Amino acid sequence: MKQINDMKRIIHTMTCILLLGLLLPAPAVALEMQKDLRIQDVFTRYGKKKNVTMVELSNEMLETYGMTHYKSITIKNDADALRFTRRCLEADQKGARKIKEVTDDGGIISAYYQLPTVKEDINRFVLFKVNKKGVITLVYIEGELDSDDLITLLFTRNDF
Repeated sequence: MKQINDMKRIIHTMTCILLLGLLLPAPAVALEMQKDLRIQDVFTRYGKKKNVTMVELSNEMLETYGMTHYKSITIKNDADALRFTRRCLEADQKGARKIKEVTDDGGIISAYYQLPTVKEDINRFVLFKVNKKGVITLVYIEGELDSDDLITLLFTRNDF
């Protein structure tokens, strides 16, 4: 009887490992696309802190807008987070196409960059804004949409 229970436990464990192996590759691909970026550190460092809202869209929503990945973070009144985010943006904008960038007192207050591609037909964008109240918004988007599509989407839906 003990051998049968041990065998059932082994089969159950192996089944769980196999199922996890099938489920894990999809999210790993999205992280793979973003891992070369310093802004990933902003999401990691601040994503679960107080006064922070982080959003990651589901596959169903992504497909609706022609995206493969969407992640945003809003951080309220955190001067250290603002300095850190700006440093990460400076590192990631090297090699990027500046679509829009606004500075005030030497610091970026609004930016829209198209990053170099890492996968054919997948464009990558970073959007950044800090409002007059000190609220930081950082958005990472990737997908088949081009910069004109993204501008149309943003300004017709007022999402950013």
